[in-house]
Amino acid sequence: MNKTIPNASKTILDNGLRLICEEIPAVRSVCLGILIGTGSGNEEKSESGLSHFIEHMSFRGTSKRSAYDIAHALDTVGGKINAFTSKEVTVFYCVVLDQHVPIAIDILSDILLNSLYDEKFLTLEKQVVLEEIKMYEDTPNEQVHDFFDEKILRGHPIGRPTIGLAKTVSSFKRSNILEFQKKWYQPNNAIVSIAGATSPDIIKQLSQAFGRWQGQTSLPPLQLPEIKGSLNLRQKKTEQVHLCLGVKGVSQVDGERYTYAVLDNILGGSMSSHLFQEIREKRGLAYSIYSTSSPFRNFGVAYVYAGTSKDNMAQVVDLILSEFRRLKKNGITAAELERAKEFIKGTLVLGLESTSSRMSWLAKSEFYHNRVTTVDDIFAKVDKVTQEDILHIADKFFRDEYLTLAVIGDMKKLPIKSLSCN
Repeated sequence: MNKTIPNASKTILDNGLRLICEEIPAVRSVCLGILIGTGSGNEEKSESGLSHFIEHMSFRGTSKRSAYDIAHALDTVGGKINAFTSKEVTVFYCVVLDQHVPIAIDILSDILLNSLYDEKFLTLEKQVVLEEIKMYEDTPNEQVHDFFDEKILRGHPIGRPTIGLAKTVSSFKRSNILEFQKKWYQPNNAIVSIAGATSPDIIKQLSQAFGRWQGQTSLPPLQLPEIKGSLNLRQKKTEQVHLCLGVKGVSQVDGERYTYAVLDNILGGSMSSHLFQEIREKRGLAYSIYSTSSPFRNFGVAYVYAGTSKDNMAQVVDLILSEFRRLKKNGITAAELERAKEFIKGTLVLGLESTSSRMSWLAKSEFYHNRVTTVDDIFAKVDKVTQEDILHIADKFFRDEYLTLAVIGDMKKLPIKSLSCN
């Protein structure tokens, strides 16, 4: 039986806040989330990490609840509360059983509207985040992704790490939080998303909780980065060399986004992909090797990650570039095209089986597209992709002018002098 997934309704309150709701009768849980349309990509250089720090401080207490009260209220009903910050959004969310939705609404609205950001907790939470930064710096396989973004985006705020820098985090004051919130945390820049076993009066409950939130913000125009290729090394004592090699990519709203998704899947998006087979299975040069893309609101980047030995790094880079050339010249077979399409469709649907993933989909769909994108919408776009489309997009993005290599490892200089996929 075919049905629309997700099948959601949209309500806009008088204050400009968007409510996106999907009832899923077959489940007993509900996930409620609040998306704020700001992340590390909206920060000034001196504010690096402030969005993430605000996320942390929001759990430190409100005018009604202490930090313990917030945690205890959800623990008591078997629910969970969490948040995450990305380059473009900050999301707070709760997952509870259907009968405990009023508790989730009360706590999330309290955190959003009544957080104190008490001075006495600032120093303590800075210590927590500084330890998180140290942990991040001890994981070069994560750090190299931000290093790649930093170099290919050449100073654009999205190229800075979401977690921030020790120097900037140490400098934050309560006034910085309040000023940032005044600029970005306004109802016309937020989305409340809820999915699961909701009650018929859920819109009324949400309106009562969030309708009193007042304020407006004028969103600044989006910046476009200057994307140019480069070779980059960050020396660090590691057992492996960690590298990202990539190019300019598609944005969230690019008409060719799903064409690139098909290409990406064939390149390195699965265990049967070209790179996984050539570099890991046939040659044993890497344990972890994959391709991925980062589509942002008005631009994107795409890259291959690999962890390999210092001695094998140059060969791995050469093999990646060879795959770029191969795709530009030969494209993909009809069989590969069909397999990639089915892979994308399958993983998409399987990834929407939980209420939390459904909540996130609704919120991000509204944020990027101003509407709820359905599975059928995506399927239709994926099914339209042709072999000729793949050749076109490979030629469009796999260009020498965009090729950027970011490497973290125990070496004094790169064994590679230049990059080419022509």
